[in-house]
Amino acid sequence: MIIKTYQRVFLSLLVVLFLTCLISPWAVAGWDAIRSAIPAWENVRYPFSRIFNRLFMVLAIILFLIFRRLLKIGPPSQLGLTSFRQGYGDLLTGFPIALISFVVVVVIMTLTGVFWPELRLTFEEGLKRSMSAILAAVTVGFLEEVFFRGIILKGLLEDWKPTGAFIGANLFYSAIHFVRPAQTSAIQGFDPLLGFKHLAHTFAPFLDPLGLFPGLFGLFLLGIVLSYAFIRTGSLYLSIGLHAGWVFGIKTIKVYGNYTREGLGWLFGSTDPKFVSGVATWVGFLMVGLIVYWITRSRPIPASDPPPARAV
Repeated sequence: MIIKTYQRVFLSLLVVLFLTCLISPWAVAGWDAIRSAIPAWENVRYPFSRIFNRLFMVLAIILFLIFRRLLKIGPPSQLGLTSFRQGYGDLLTGFPIALISFVVVVVIMTLTGVFWPELRLTFEEGLKRSMSAILAAVTVGFLEEVFFRGIILKGLLEDWKPTGAFIGANLFYSAIHFVRPAQTSAIQGFDPLLGFKHLAHTFAPFLDPLGLFPGLFGLFLLGIVLSYAFIRTGSLYLSIGLHAGWVFGIKTIKVYGNYTREGLGWLFGSTDPKFVSGVATWVGFLMVGLIVYWITRSRPIPASDPPPARAV
């Protein structure tokens, strides 16, 4: 049976998830033993969800370093990270396009009384938060675009028709954002199945499909636009810039103002994630898609790379 790169990545993540569920209760017990042995650390407690998440990341990094050759991810150019000299222009173009689209929606929110702009922090603190948000936005944009577009979408395009690949990759992209850490109650004694129970609770949002739909659709539409930017340019730089611009806007919106009410309504987001689940934002995503077409209309659509050598 031939196993392709994106399938290898899926399988490796499932292995990491299983190991995390298996090891995390023992990690908690080990930390409790350390706290008992060191009086100064007695009050240093962490929720199980944080221990679970950190352990998952550590195991993922360790297994990736050990088995990176077996994953056969290939060089950066095969993932859409072509020459930076050729792609930085797209990167610098995408960021302001996304940020301006975000600001336009915020202006509409302000005019309709849903958002109140104000400097909530000192200039120094606001600048610090903004710089931190830029770093986080670029990091999230880079990592998610490499994974969801460079590996998942590109892998599906090798097997599926473009329409099916776009739908499948972006349904996965949108759904994964709703797999959230459970609010685990206080741990009573040692439970070797605690990791598996915690994992089951992370899928609780999917028990309310109607409440989930607006946010799910908004993220799906966002993924479609990012995928379109990837296909039109043949590289990830434009989609990374767009992704980073939207993430930066979301992370800094409360630095420069605040919502005037808890529920933002159907126009701006009545369910989580707010803003993304609003019809106004959906229209904004579509407008950005048209802008992507406009700025890339004179470019020939890059030909697909020849499929890499496959191994069993």
